[in-house]
Amino acid sequence: MRYAALALPLLLTASVALTGQEPTSGELLRAVERQLQAAHAGAGPSVACVVVSRSDQYPAKPGGDTPGRLGGFDPKQYLKDNPQAKPAVANALDLSDVRTISDHGFACGVVVDEKGLILTPYHVVDGATKVYVHLPGHAGSYADIHAADARTDLAVLRLLDPPPGLRAIKFADVKLPTDRARPTVAPGKLAVLMANAFVPGVRLNRPSAALGSVTNVHSSLNLAGGKEVQRSTSYYYYGPLLEHDAKLNAGISGAALLNLDGELIGLTTTAPVLSQGEKAPDYALPMDDRLQRIVAVLCRGEEVEAGYLGVQIPNGPDALPNMAPNGVAISWVLPLGPLALAGVRDRDTITHINGARIRRYEELLTHISGALAGSKVTITTAQAGEVTVTLGKLQHGQPFIASARPAAVFGLRVDHGSMLAQLAQNNANPQILSEGVPPGVTIQEVAADSPAAAAFKKIDDQKLSDVSKRWLITHVNGAAVATPREFYAAAKDQKSVKLTLIDPTEARAARKAREVTLP
Repeated sequence: MRYAALALPLLLTASVALTGQEPTSGELLRAVERQLQAAHAGAGPSVACVVVSRSDQYPAKPGGDTPGRLGGFDPKQYLKDNPQAKPAVANALDLSDVRTISDHGFACGVVVDEKGLILTPYHVVDGATKVYVHLPGHAGSYADIHAADARTDLAVLRLLDPPPGLRAIKFADVKLPTDRARPTVAPGKLAVLMANAFVPGVRLNRPSAALGSVTNVHSSLNLAGGKEVQRSTSYYYYGPLLEHDAKLNAGISGAALLNLDGELIGLTTTAPVLSQGEKAPDYALPMDDRLQRIVAVLCRGEEVEAGYLGVQIPNGPDALPNMAPNGVAISWVLPLGPLALAGVRDRDTITHINGARIRRYEELLTHISGALAGSKVTITTAQAGEVTVTLGKLQHGQPFIASARPAAVFGLRVDHGSMLAQLAQNNANPQILSEGVPPGVTIQEVAADSPAAAAFKKIDDQKLSDVSKRWLITHVNGAAVATPREFYAAAKDQKSVKLTLIDPTEARAARKAREVTLP
């Protein structure tokens, strides 16, 4: 009731301005009530309960070792295939039965595509052996993990048997106070928390809603508090988060935080919450344009490729003084890296990205990671001025799932050349640190017993798992390739491909190109 009371002065002012008459408090409260009812009716059908089991008693996955392929479960078929099993065991493994939820675990999710795609945090389904999604109206389906990205803690599930009439939630236009544009989500904004949470003895029919507000917008929680490489591996170390006070079930991830129009402004998460009991703050991942861009990648079933600049930031406040106020100082720029190719040199300072002022390293990570590899960003520095940078791909080591991967070329998959540069940077390879990595693609994966495996064994005495640390493919059938997209386009439908390779760890003057023909 206190939030309705807080809204009364605003509604009163608006009503007087429009009609010239002062409405009664009852009229204002009924207006708030109608708005909340409309938000519930609009977004409610899109909020789901996600049940997750990590039991090892399920049959072998239908996709074998294919990540994310979890499949469904039929208790009758299970008993038929396992005559010695007791019916009680089969029933306990059936996640479609709400009575089993308390034996496994649950969170929430939201429908993001009418064809059966559900958005939920990655940590909800991490390590899952089976996932079932209960939808409003007593509908539901088992689900595979369509795509997932641990770094941003987001996953998209694909329903195996999507019910008809699914309704995708609407995304709001979310602008945060740290963005250049006028914020649309800021402290004090009224918000509706909507969750389809399991409560023993209560049917999972329709989601519950609570009115509250956004109490804070954190530019980052700075949980790592340590080295640069640590801060770049998880969104919770550098990305903005919404703090809110709308309460339903304590500590639930994947619920929808909505504006009063029933549009999604955030996805709740318990991942950054420390053990503070009921007094712990409640957080939500803000669905701004950066995370919406990542959700779109996951909906396509693809890997999220975070952007990379190719710079080194000094560790500690005294490592390098800022050369301009309110900026991020650069101690070193990778030769031939994205920022170097745009004309930025060592000991410069980044002040703006796409017009937004950059004051801290965490803000830089937010803008660059959300822009994604291969995209162009406008960067302003103290010395070089305004430049356009084509981003590389960040190597962060966090797990991911991608169901839509490019078809291997005779057992070979490739990745951005910037990945090789970062491996060398981490290993302090002097040759690459001084000369960089020329345009090309590095090796991501070589399938065992494939034509590619046989070819690389002839020229490389390293293990197949280590060839990605050395070779750069610069040409396919004589055509230069600088990105994975160009590589796969050049190799598509070819009965044979001739690859030109170089070893960037060799001195440029002594570097010798090699050729490999597949198959």
